[in-house]
Amino acid sequence: MTNNTWHPLGRVSAERLADARRQLHWAAQAVAAVGKRLLEHQADYGEQSFRWSEEARALAQGTVSGIVPESEPFRPALRPSPPALLLLDADSRPLRELPLDGPTLEKAFRWLEEESASLLGRPLDEPLDRSADIEAHPVGCSGAPFSAADAEAFEDLAAWFGNAHRLLTRLADSNPGASAVRCWPHHFDIATLIHLDPGDASETARSIGAGLSPGDTGRPAPYLYVTPWPYPSTNKLPDLEGGGIWNTQGWVGAVLDAATLLDGSGDPAHRAERFVESAVAGSRALLAAR
Repeated sequence: MTNNTWHPLGRVSAERLADARRQLHWAAQAVAAVGKRLLEHQADYGEQSFRWSEEARALAQGTVSGIVPESEPFRPALRPSPPALLLLDADSRPLRELPLDGPTLEKAFRWLEEESASLLGRPLDEPLDRSADIEAHPVGCSGAPFSAADAEAFEDLAAWFGNAHRLLTRLADSNPGASAVRCWPHHFDIATLIHLDPGDASETARSIGAGLSPGDTGRPAPYLYVTPWPYPSTNKLPDLEGGGIWNTQGWVGAVLDAATLLDGSGDPAHRAERFVESAVAGSRALLAAR
Protein backbone atom coordinates (compact mmCIF):
# COMPACT_ATOMS: atom_id res chain seq x y z
CA MET A 1 0.00 0.00 0.00
CA THR A 2 1.43 3.35 -0.99
CA ASN A 3 1.13 6.61 0.90
CA ASN A 4 -1.17 8.19 -1.69
CA THR A 5 -3.88 5.59 -0.96
CA TRP A 6 -3.65 5.89 2.83
CA HIS A 7 -5.85 8.59 4.31
CA PRO A 8 -4.45 10.38 7.39
CA LEU A 9 -5.56 9.09 10.79
CA GLY A 10 -5.39 10.13 14.41
CA ARG A 11 -6.76 13.66 14.15
CA VAL A 12 -9.10 13.32 17.14
CA SER A 13 -9.03 11.76 20.60
CA ALA A 14 -10.16 8.20 21.23
CA GLU A 15 -13.15 9.52 23.23
CA ARG A 16 -14.40 11.69 20.37
CA LEU A 17 -13.89 8.87 17.88
CA ALA A 18 -15.79 6.43 20.12
CA ASP A 19 -18.86 8.65 20.28
CA ALA A 20 -18.99 9.02 16.49
CA ARG A 21 -18.43 5.29 16.08
CA ARG A 22 -21.33 4.41 18.43
CA GLN A 23 -23.66 6.71 16.50
CA LEU A 24 -22.69 5.12 13.19
CA HIS A 25 -23.03 1.64 14.69
CA TRP A 26 -26.66 2.35 15.54
CA ALA A 27 -27.27 3.87 12.12
CA ALA A 28 -25.83 0.71 10.57
CA GLN A 29 -28.57 -1.32 12.27
CA ALA A 30 -31.19 0.65 10.35
CA VAL A 31 -29.45 0.17 7.00
CA ALA A 32 -28.80 -3.52 7.68
CA ALA A 33 -32.51 -3.97 8.36
CA VAL A 34 -33.21 -3.07 4.71
CA GLY A 35 -31.01 -5.91 3.49
CA LYS A 36 -32.56 -8.24 6.03
CA ARG A 37 -36.03 -7.42 4.72
CA LEU A 38 -35.47 -7.01 0.98
CA LEU A 39 -32.42 -9.08 -0.05
CA GLU A 40 -32.31 -12.85 -0.50
CA HIS A 41 -31.27 -14.62 2.68
CA GLN A 42 -27.75 -16.10 2.77
CA ALA A 43 -26.52 -18.88 5.03
CA ASP A 44 -24.01 -16.56 6.71
CA TYR A 45 -26.53 -13.68 6.92
CA GLY A 46 -24.44 -11.85 4.36
CA GLU A 47 -27.53 -10.02 3.11
CA GLN A 48 -27.14 -7.79 6.17
CA SER A 49 -23.46 -7.04 5.55
CA PHE A 50 -21.80 -4.11 3.77
CA ARG A 51 -19.03 -3.62 1.22
CA TRP A 52 -16.96 -0.44 1.15
CA SER A 53 -17.71 1.72 -1.90
CA GLU A 54 -14.76 3.95 -2.70
CA GLU A 55 -16.88 5.96 -5.14
CA ALA A 56 -19.46 6.85 -2.49
CA ARG A 57 -17.02 6.65 0.46
CA ALA A 58 -19.73 4.58 2.12
CA LEU A 59 -20.59 1.14 3.46
CA ALA A 60 -23.07 -0.24 0.94
CA GLN A 61 -25.26 -3.33 0.85
CA GLY A 62 -26.26 -5.49 -2.08
CA THR A 63 -28.62 -4.30 -4.81
CA VAL A 64 -32.35 -4.32 -4.08
CA SER A 65 -34.45 -4.84 -7.21
CA GLY A 66 -38.19 -4.41 -7.52
CA ILE A 67 -40.63 -6.53 -9.49
CA VAL A 68 -42.80 -3.77 -10.95
CA PRO A 69 -41.88 -1.79 -14.12
CA GLU A 70 -41.53 1.54 -12.32
CA SER A 71 -39.13 0.21 -9.68
CA GLU A 72 -35.52 1.42 -9.57
CA PRO A 73 -32.69 -0.82 -8.27
CA PHE A 74 -30.81 0.64 -5.31
CA ARG A 75 -28.16 -0.14 -2.71
CA PRO A 76 -28.82 0.90 0.91
CA ALA A 77 -25.70 2.52 2.37
CA LEU A 78 -24.21 4.33 5.34
CA ARG A 79 -21.73 7.14 4.70
CA PRO A 80 -19.47 7.85 7.69
CA SER A 81 -18.45 11.38 6.64
CA PRO A 82 -20.41 13.52 6.50
CA PRO A 83 -22.67 10.96 8.17
CA ALA A 84 -25.76 10.09 6.16
CA LEU A 85 -28.04 7.29 5.09
CA LEU A 86 -27.93 6.77 1.34
CA LEU A 87 -29.78 4.85 -1.32
CA LEU A 88 -27.31 4.46 -4.19
CA ASP A 89 -27.80 3.67 -7.86
CA ALA A 90 -25.78 1.09 -9.81
CA ASP A 91 -22.91 3.58 -10.22
CA SER A 92 -22.80 4.38 -6.48
CA ARG A 93 -24.42 7.78 -6.97
CA PRO A 94 -26.95 8.85 -4.33
CA LEU A 95 -30.59 8.52 -5.33
CA ARG A 96 -31.80 9.52 -1.86
CA GLU A 97 -29.92 10.97 1.13
CA LEU A 98 -30.73 11.58 4.79
CA PRO A 99 -28.00 13.54 6.65
CA LEU A 100 -27.51 12.18 10.17
CA ASP A 101 -27.54 15.50 11.98
CA GLY A 102 -30.81 16.02 13.83
CA PRO A 103 -32.92 12.98 12.91
CA THR A 104 -33.58 10.29 15.50
CA LEU A 105 -33.00 6.59 14.92
CA GLU A 106 -36.75 6.08 14.53
CA LYS A 107 -36.79 8.80 11.87
CA ALA A 108 -33.94 6.97 10.10
CA PHE A 109 -35.93 3.72 10.06
CA ARG A 110 -39.06 5.46 8.78
CA TRP A 111 -37.09 7.31 6.10
CA LEU A 112 -35.59 4.04 4.87
CA GLU A 113 -39.02 2.40 4.79
CA GLU A 114 -40.60 5.28 2.88
CA GLU A 115 -37.78 5.86 0.39
CA SER A 116 -37.25 2.15 -0.24
CA ALA A 117 -40.97 1.78 -0.95
CA SER A 118 -40.82 4.76 -3.31
CA LEU A 119 -37.98 3.23 -5.32
CA LEU A 120 -39.58 -0.21 -5.29
CA GLY A 121 -42.90 1.17 -6.46
CA ARG A 122 -44.76 -0.61 -3.66
CA PRO A 123 -45.09 -0.54 0.14
CA LEU A 124 -42.88 -2.86 2.18
CA ASP A 125 -44.63 -6.06 3.24
CA GLU A 126 -43.57 -5.46 6.86
CA PRO A 127 -41.81 -2.71 8.81
CA LEU A 128 -38.04 -2.93 9.13
CA ASP A 129 -36.77 -4.91 12.13
CA ARG A 130 -35.78 -2.46 14.86
CA SER A 131 -34.21 -4.96 17.28
CA ALA A 132 -30.50 -4.56 18.07
CA ASP A 133 -28.13 -5.74 20.80
CA ILE A 134 -25.09 -3.50 20.48
CA GLU A 135 -23.09 -1.04 22.58
CA ALA A 136 -25.29 1.53 24.29
CA HIS A 137 -25.58 5.14 23.11
CA PRO A 138 -28.35 7.72 23.67
CA VAL A 139 -29.15 7.60 19.95
CA GLY A 140 -30.20 3.98 20.24
CA CYS A 141 -31.32 3.78 23.86
CA SER A 142 -33.21 6.97 24.64
CA GLY A 143 -34.23 8.48 21.30
CA ALA A 144 -31.57 11.19 21.20
CA PRO A 145 -30.96 12.74 17.77
CA PHE A 146 -27.87 11.99 15.72
CA SER A 147 -25.28 14.76 15.82
CA ALA A 148 -22.67 15.41 13.14
CA ALA A 149 -21.15 18.32 15.06
CA ASP A 150 -17.79 16.58 15.47
CA ALA A 151 -17.02 16.46 11.76
CA GLU A 152 -13.36 15.52 12.31
CA ALA A 153 -14.30 12.38 14.24
CA PHE A 154 -16.58 11.14 11.46
CA GLU A 155 -13.93 11.99 8.87
CA ASP A 156 -11.40 9.94 10.84
CA LEU A 157 -13.75 6.94 10.96
CA ALA A 158 -14.26 7.13 7.20
CA ALA A 159 -10.48 7.06 6.81
CA TRP A 160 -10.18 3.99 9.06
CA PHE A 161 -12.78 2.09 7.03
CA GLY A 162 -11.36 3.14 3.66
CA ASN A 163 -7.77 2.33 4.63
CA ALA A 164 -8.78 -1.03 6.07
CA HIS A 165 -10.76 -1.91 2.95
CA ARG A 166 -7.73 -1.38 0.73
CA LEU A 167 -5.37 -3.19 3.10
CA LEU A 168 -7.68 -6.19 3.49
CA THR A 169 -8.55 -6.35 -0.21
CA ARG A 170 -4.85 -6.68 -1.01
CA LEU A 171 -4.60 -9.42 1.60
CA ALA A 172 -7.64 -11.27 0.26
CA ASP A 173 -6.36 -11.05 -3.31
CA SER A 174 -3.07 -12.67 -2.29
CA ASN A 175 -4.60 -15.50 -0.23
CA PRO A 176 -6.59 -18.21 -2.05
CA GLY A 177 -9.76 -19.09 -0.20
CA ALA A 178 -10.27 -15.60 1.22
CA SER A 179 -13.76 -14.16 1.32
CA ALA A 180 -14.77 -10.76 0.04
CA VAL A 181 -14.01 -7.90 2.43
CA ARG A 182 -17.23 -7.08 4.24
CA CYS A 183 -18.41 -5.03 7.21
CA TRP A 184 -20.74 -6.84 9.60
CA PRO A 185 -23.40 -4.75 11.37
CA HIS A 186 -23.35 -6.51 14.74
CA HIS A 187 -19.69 -5.91 15.63
CA PHE A 188 -19.25 -3.16 12.99
CA ASP A 189 -15.88 -4.62 11.97
CA ILE A 190 -14.65 -4.89 8.38
CA ALA A 191 -12.90 -8.16 7.61
CA THR A 192 -12.02 -11.04 5.33
CA LEU A 193 -12.01 -14.73 6.27
CA ILE A 194 -9.32 -16.99 4.79
CA HIS A 195 -10.64 -20.56 4.58
CA LEU A 196 -7.84 -23.10 4.98
CA ASP A 197 -10.15 -26.14 4.65
CA PRO A 198 -12.45 -25.26 1.71
CA GLY A 199 -15.65 -27.29 1.65
CA ASP A 200 -15.42 -28.22 5.32
CA ALA A 201 -18.34 -26.63 7.16
CA SER A 202 -17.55 -28.15 10.55
CA GLU A 203 -16.76 -26.13 13.66
CA THR A 204 -13.16 -27.36 13.47
CA ALA A 205 -12.56 -26.15 9.90
CA ARG A 206 -9.42 -24.02 9.98
CA SER A 207 -9.61 -20.36 9.04
CA ILE A 208 -7.91 -17.02 9.61
CA GLY A 209 -9.94 -13.87 10.14
CA ALA A 210 -8.26 -10.54 9.40
CA GLY A 211 -9.95 -7.23 9.93
CA LEU A 212 -10.34 -3.85 11.52
CA SER A 213 -12.57 -3.09 14.45
CA PRO A 214 -13.34 0.65 14.73
CA GLY A 215 -13.53 0.02 18.48
CA ASP A 216 -15.72 -1.94 20.88
CA THR A 217 -16.49 -2.33 24.58
CA GLY A 218 -13.20 -4.12 25.24
CA ARG A 219 -10.98 -1.82 23.17
CA PRO A 220 -12.64 1.58 22.59
CA ALA A 221 -10.14 2.74 19.95
CA PRO A 222 -9.71 1.17 16.49
CA TYR A 223 -7.46 -1.86 16.11
CA LEU A 224 -6.38 -4.31 13.42
CA TYR A 225 -6.72 -7.98 14.28
CA VAL A 226 -5.86 -11.42 12.90
CA THR A 227 -7.48 -14.47 14.51
CA PRO A 228 -6.62 -18.11 13.79
CA TRP A 229 -9.41 -20.68 14.25
CA PRO A 230 -9.61 -23.02 16.06
CA TYR A 231 -7.74 -21.05 18.69
CA PRO A 232 -4.21 -22.45 19.01
CA SER A 233 -2.22 -23.07 22.16
CA THR A 234 -0.73 -19.90 23.62
CA ASN A 235 2.43 -21.63 24.82
CA LYS A 236 4.59 -20.52 21.90
CA LEU A 237 3.13 -17.74 19.81
CA PRO A 238 5.25 -16.37 16.95
CA ASP A 239 6.71 -12.88 16.89
CA LEU A 240 4.73 -10.18 15.10
CA GLU A 241 5.91 -7.24 13.02
CA GLY A 242 4.72 -3.64 13.08
CA GLY A 243 4.29 -3.51 16.86
CA GLY A 244 1.55 -6.12 17.06
CA ILE A 245 0.89 -8.20 20.16
CA TRP A 246 -1.00 -11.41 20.87
CA ASN A 247 -4.28 -11.19 22.78
CA THR A 248 -4.84 -14.29 24.93
CA GLN A 249 -7.65 -13.18 27.26
CA GLY A 250 -11.06 -14.40 26.07
CA TRP A 251 -9.84 -15.00 22.53
CA VAL A 252 -6.55 -15.69 20.79
CA GLY A 253 -5.45 -13.35 18.05
CA ALA A 254 -2.92 -10.79 16.93
CA VAL A 255 -3.72 -7.13 17.61
CA LEU A 256 -2.28 -3.82 16.44
CA ASP A 257 -3.99 -0.94 18.22
CA ALA A 258 -4.37 2.62 17.00
CA ALA A 259 -1.96 4.10 19.55
CA THR A 260 0.85 1.79 18.43
CA LEU A 261 0.09 2.14 14.73
CA LEU A 262 0.14 5.93 14.94
CA ASP A 263 2.98 6.46 17.43
CA GLY A 264 5.07 8.28 14.84
CA SER A 265 7.77 5.65 14.44
CA GLY A 266 7.24 4.80 10.78
CA ASP A 267 4.76 4.92 7.93
CA PRO A 268 1.39 3.65 9.26
CA ALA A 269 0.40 2.11 5.92
CA HIS A 270 3.60 0.06 5.69
CA ARG A 271 3.42 -0.81 9.38
CA ALA A 272 -0.17 -2.07 9.07
CA GLU A 273 0.73 -4.20 6.08
CA ARG A 274 3.75 -5.72 7.84
CA PHE A 275 1.62 -6.54 10.87
CA VAL A 276 -1.17 -8.21 8.89
CA GLU A 277 1.20 -10.23 6.71
CA SER A 278 3.26 -11.46 9.68
CA ALA A 279 0.15 -12.29 11.70
CA VAL A 280 -1.42 -14.27 8.85
CA ALA A 281 1.84 -16.16 8.28
CA GLY A 282 2.14 -16.86 11.99
CA SER A 283 -1.47 -18.03 12.15
CA ARG A 284 -0.93 -20.38 9.22
CA ALA A 285 2.05 -21.91 11.00
CA LEU A 286 0.09 -22.34 14.24
CA LEU A 287 -2.84 -24.00 12.48
CA ALA A 288 -0.57 -26.25 10.40
CA ALA A 289 0.93 -27.58 13.62
CA ARG A 290 -2.44 -28.66 15.03
